[in-house]
Amino acid sequence: MLTGSLHCVVPPLLASLLETDLWPPAGFFRAPVLSGPCGGRVLSQGGRRVGSGCLVLVDGWNHYVAALRCFGYRSAAEFPLDRLALHVAAEAGADAVSAAAVVMALPDRNRPDEAPEFHAWRKRLRRLRNYGVHHESARFSYHQPACTRCSTTLDRKVTCGNCGASNTPAGRRKEKGADIRLASLALRGAWQQEYSTLIILSQDSDFGPMVQEVKKVHQAQGRRYALYSAFPTCTRPDHEHRAIPGTRELRLDAGVYGALIDRPSVHVTDRGAGTP
Repeated sequence: MLTGSLHCVVPPLLASLLETDLWPPAGFFRAPVLSGPCGGRVLSQGGRRVGSGCLVLVDGWNHYVAALRCFGYRSAAEFPLDRLALHVAAEAGADAVSAAAVVMALPDRNRPDEAPEFHAWRKRLRRLRNYGVHHESARFSYHQPACTRCSTTLDRKVTCGNCGASNTPAGRRKEKGADIRLASLALRGAWQQEYSTLIILSQDSDFGPMVQEVKKVHQAQGRRYALYSAFPTCTRPDHEHRAIPGTRELRLDAGVYGALIDRPSVHVTDRGAGTP
């Protein structure tokens, strides 16, 4: 189990590992099991059960925006990560959740237009902390458009020439450091043998190289592993649903998401509260 602060320093990958080509097909590899701090025993040779350690990492804004697009604001704002962590762990065949963390930047409390959003998110994350979901911080960088000729600050609102509607373009703020923080948690846990199942709540393909390195670490240690990405899904044709490269997918439809929201909050280490 992860102990202490989740802030971490990633150990350097062995040069010999970087020169190997041992990739298994998407997300699963069978090898002899070595004992470790979280290792556990493999419970089934033919099924999906792979061991007792399960780390759930949430790419906070990626998951929230996907839920918002698929299910609407009311469901997305519930942000039921405690119940989601238990659900996806059960779906992956893990015995229990050993640790869960959400990595995301918070809005700037010192900006009047963002202060209400900041307080709403801080309240959500503090509540999740009470149920075992740790918050790992990232940051936002802000971009104000300016004239390329004279550097005068420009209005971010653009008026549509067809209907007259006022639009604010995307990209006012960009999250920084979230991908690195999440990847460091995954790699640290692999090196320290803290999990055999990793579930990432994200669809960000940038995590593909990290997933490959996690596989290499487990293979070098002779340990079994299972790697998954979980994400909201819907039937809208303009919404793309894809797993992180190298992982198996766990889809979360409106029925599952709604059922989890309706359930009371529960600590992520509760072994008896996995499936809706």
